[in-house]
Amino acid sequence: MTIKQIKRKIEVGDFILASKLLNITPENVRARFSREKMDVMEALEAIISNRERLIKEYHKKISG
Repeated sequence: MTIKQIKRKIEVGDFILASKLLNITPENVRARFSREKMDVMEALEAIISNRERLIKEYHKKISG
């Protein structure tokens, strides 16, 4: 996932969750994201892809 894709898909709470995953402050996550640090990029990509997968699976569950 590119930085542009991540920026488009970031939602409220993603930096907070990434900070818990990486054991750093949300402010550090924002700063590291602006510098495109790989650890933060990977954490945010995991958060986004897991959220999208969860929503898709839940919608499938409630519609079927």
